[in-house]
Amino acid sequence: MEEKVTLLSKRKSIQTLLDYCLDQRLTFTVNPKGLSADDFEISLIINGIKQAIALGMFAKEHKFEVLGQAELPKTKSNSTPVKKTENKENIPVVNESVPNEQQPVTTVLNF
Repeated sequence: MEEKVTLLSKRKSIQTLLDYCLDQRLTFTVNPKGLSADDFEISLIINGIKQAIALGMFAKEHKFEVLGQAELPKTKSNSTPVKKTENKENIPVVNESVPNEQQPVTTVLNF
């Protein structure tokens, strides 16, 4: 089963992608994108799941944009901050190691 994948590349990073295609013996075509002399579309033919996974890892590592993947939802990171609940009571803080007459008492003021 052959699948066609298209990657976008800038002129400065196209050599890395072409070297990868030659090393992996992938069939590819290169076309300029639009009027820009700096952007290129590289169409690759993938023959199996192993080649697809390897290409995906390579594209992610070298930050190549894959065309046709925009409709996939982006995964959200689980780095949502946890909100701490505040104690709204005025509780005096007592230091047990200091004798009774010298104990500092502090209160938390909530407005």
